[in-house]
Amino acid sequence: MVREYITQGEYRELGISVSTDEMMDMVQGRNPHPVIRSLFSDPQTGILNRTFLVQFIRTMNEDPSGAQKTIWLYLESEIMKDRAWSKYNNLIRKGLYITDLEAENNYRETGRRMDFRYVVKRFAAVPDSAITVTENDLQKYYRDHEKDYKQEATRDIEYVVFEILPSNEDDRMAAEWINKMKAEFETIEDPVSLVGMESDLPFDDMNYADGSLPEIINDFMFSSAPGAVYGPYFEESSYRLARLVEINYLPDSVHARHILLQPDNNTDASGLIALADSLQEVLNSGGDFANLARQYSMDGSAQEGGDLGWFPEGQMVKPFSDSCFHGQIGEIMQVQTQFGIHLIEVLEKSRNVKKVKVAYLSRNVEPSSETYQNVYSQAVKFAGLNNTYEKFNTAVSEQNLTKRYANEVTASQRTITGLDQPRALIRWAFEAELHDISEEIFEIGNKYVVAAVTGIREKGNATLDQVRTEIELEVKKNKKAALISEEFNTSLASVQNIDELADEMGLAVMDANNVNFASVSVPSAGIEPNVIATASVLAPDQLSPPVQGNNGVYVIVVVNVIDPEETELASQKSRMASLRESQANYEAYQALQDAANIQDNRGKFF
Repeated sequence: MVREYITQGEYRELGISVSTDEMMDMVQGRNPHPVIRSLFSDPQTGILNRTFLVQFIRTMNEDPSGAQKTIWLYLESEIMKDRAWSKYNNLIRKGLYITDLEAENNYRETGRRMDFRYVVKRFAAVPDSAITVTENDLQKYYRDHEKDYKQEATRDIEYVVFEILPSNEDDRMAAEWINKMKAEFETIEDPVSLVGMESDLPFDDMNYADGSLPEIINDFMFSSAPGAVYGPYFEESSYRLARLVEINYLPDSVHARHILLQPDNNTDASGLIALADSLQEVLNSGGDFANLARQYSMDGSAQEGGDLGWFPEGQMVKPFSDSCFHGQIGEIMQVQTQFGIHLIEVLEKSRNVKKVKVAYLSRNVEPSSETYQNVYSQAVKFAGLNNTYEKFNTAVSEQNLTKRYANEVTASQRTITGLDQPRALIRWAFEAELHDISEEIFEIGNKYVVAAVTGIREKGNATLDQVRTEIELEVKKNKKAALISEEFNTSLASVQNIDELADEMGLAVMDANNVNFASVSVPSAGIEPNVIATASVLAPDQLSPPVQGNNGVYVIVVVNVIDPEETELASQKSRMASLRESQANYEAYQALQDAANIQDNRGKFF
């Protein structure tokens, strides 16, 4: 939507449009649009099915639901938008040009490499007590660099959480229920039906081998007879009874292969069943399973002839797993799952081992409605009595609550660490004033939240107070740089080379080799673009004046220059033009977005 609003005015001003003839060519011409190719090509061959395309267009008005026409109109709209956008981008790209001088300078700057030596006195070597920073200093720096401190609208939030946890009474009620149900669970003939009606944990119809059950019940189940009940016991925030339902002797794992058939544009459900029946007949008659799998299977194992290797019970979906573990070796079985129709052959089985099925009657220990109400009342009382930021902080301290923080939250942000789906809280923060306390109690997951807005930053340039700490650091750095530069200048007046300067200043000489104008960092110094720029224009064997960098003040001397070899100017221009064109689409659209002054109010509603 944003792209459409931004570009339509540009298209009208430039006379960009898409004609009917163009549209027809992009749909049915020799080189159809990629959208048409993706939707109307044969999935097997990737070739455009023109018959299907023409039939779709001719019959769309006959669709009584109108869905076919709606789809087509949407496709036409997307194709036209893409075509107009391509024309616009082509105009931008064709307007870009690299001059001979640009190409020469770029090649020389990026190809020229220098070896230089340097000394550095770092800002940390000058104590803060050696300089004085005044309010006027901060204000002047802010005025000179105000545009460097652009910001998006953000909020700082402090909040306390009243977590909704089960009470002792909730625990007692769950324990009482499980104890009351024990007799019925022990005597009922069909424990699975009781689990289905009453348990918070559904019945797991799976055979478990020794050692695969929870440790607390494993030995009991493998030393008891069917019908034996263990418990009650407490596990994973619930009280449970466990009953041994069945003992079976089954393979620990099986080795099988399969052919997976799935419907596509050419095969409906009935055709798929017919194909499965035909393949099963071929396989029962001695057909080559591996070759048929490679030809027909829609599964990743097709290239392996359908071979799935060895797998334990429960690793595959249940109908598939049951067929493999209960079927006979060599039998061709046809099974339907959510993935399609499988033709399965069990190749090998491990030896049979004792396995058990267990039914759990479980009651979770959860907060009751009364517990919810009690915790909510605590949160309401806290918010009502502490409706100013000063009272909020006092109460947090007196009640020994944990204050949590969410800083620089954006209007569209969808997450806050520790809170699930906090959008209501974030929307409120952008409607509130500084130091407002939320009157609404936010229910977020299993928590009630009371919050305060402690920081407001509006979109635009940050105020001096908002960036005071950063500016103070920069001003200190500049004042220290002035002192260090003065020291360097005094010493430079009496020395002949960088080694003498290092001795005079009590500093070490460092080497930086094979550096060019495009380098990012200086060895042993870090990211220092001013130093690299100075080295790139400094005459060999000449001491530079003091250079203020990011980490200190430098004096450098270039000891060796390696000029680039001659290059073919046309190839350099081509490389630069390709790079510039690759950036054009993004940068042109970004410029249009910036000029449009978009106001994003989605955060108020979603």
